[in-house]
Amino acid sequence: MRCATENRGFTLIEVMVALFILSLVLSSAVQMVHQYSDERLRIRERFFANQVAWNHLLERYEHSQKWSVSPDLKIKGIDVQAGQDWRWEMKIEKAMGQELYRYQVQSGSVGSKSYQATLAVYLVED
Repeated sequence: MRCATENRGFTLIEVMVALFILSLVLSSAVQMVHQYSDERLRIRERFFANQVAWNHLLERYEHSQKWSVSPDLKIKGIDVQAGQDWRWEMKIEKAMGQELYRYQVQSGSVGSKSYQATLAVYLVED
């Protein structure tokens, strides 16, 4: 014989609480995936901006070592890296010491207002 007060299943409040907890977990997971994808894009842009800056510093290093004779060494311009346009600008300052110069290159994507990378090197020029 069954008792008349025996409960079967879940109440509406229990189901609503469980769905609320599930929605919190799922929204947190979606937010984490979104943050991961944003960070991945920032890292990718920074990598290519560093690559552009490094290429121009390396060009100056080759010139200072007289490995290449480039008559038109520019101090700003636009390069293509990974199918995207990157703007760059080089600042050259005389440093302490005889014939010692500091070369700093800033680079970033053409559409952005700020630079994503800044690299510098000190070179001795003859």
